[in-house]
Amino acid sequence: MYPFNYYLNESLYYDRHKIFIAMPFDDKYECIYGDIIIPAINKANDKLDSEDKFTWYRGKDPKYTRTGWLQILENLFSSHFILGVLTDDNANVYYELGIAHATQQIDRQILIAEKGHKPKFDLKDLIYIEYDLSKKSNSIEELSKSIIDTAKRFYISNDRQISNATSKLSHYEFNIILQFNSKTHFNIPNDSPAILLDGVAHLCHAGLLRLSTKTKDINGKKIIEFSYYWTNLGNAVIHKLDLLSYDDLVKRIKNYNKNFIDKGFQPNKAFAVDC
Repeated sequence: MYPFNYYLNESLYYDRHKIFIAMPFDDKYECIYGDIIIPAINKANDKLDSEDKFTWYRGKDPKYTRTGWLQILENLFSSHFILGVLTDDNANVYYELGIAHATQQIDRQILIAEKGHKPKFDLKDLIYIEYDLSKKSNSIEELSKSIIDTAKRFYISNDRQISNATSKLSHYEFNIILQFNSKTHFNIPNDSPAILLDGVAHLCHAGLLRLSTKTKDINGKKIIEFSYYWTNLGNAVIHKLDLLSYDDLVKRIKNYNKNFIDKGFQPNKAFAVDC
């Protein structure tokens, strides 16, 4: 799939715990991965609270397969940050980093290269950390510190996807956000004003709201219960508008992923209609 046409599922749009590692897979690079990168992530995790610890992903499926390439794109767009290895100027790595540079802010990228690495002329201004396999402990410490600094420096409100979604809001959708931002889910009866129904429909189409339904059989009569839930993207937009604190945003994302993505939300005190 061509990256321009890639659309990240709203449930995966951002995982603040994930680091995506873009690096070559030849055996000669395993020492970088096993002796520098993983120990640095573990060292950083030792200094972070349990709810802030990182996991990591290193795609190994061939990029010329659809499944492998989709995994690469998913992780480039959804990870807290990308850790790119510039050593040997690997073409696949540079292509992945090129996509990251074009779609993600620089605060979501950490670049490393072997000591003495001489980047190509067009990339001379890239800022990267030098590692030295002969001084592993120093390299681990420096990379670990950079990971922690990146975790502290990155603010989800700057995410490009969130900014794009926010910029497309009309005053109808904005009024709905103002009215329902304090609730994780809410109901809109069918006899609501058309402007309200249209605004909700637009928010659903934009991926900020999601409809949840449940059918009940009461005395032989089918009743559909439904309500609307703010998605991860919707909650992030609410945060972008300074209507939700960062801590509350994180709580909502955790709750959404746990209950909606893993189990499927059921309407809670939802509006009911005959079927």
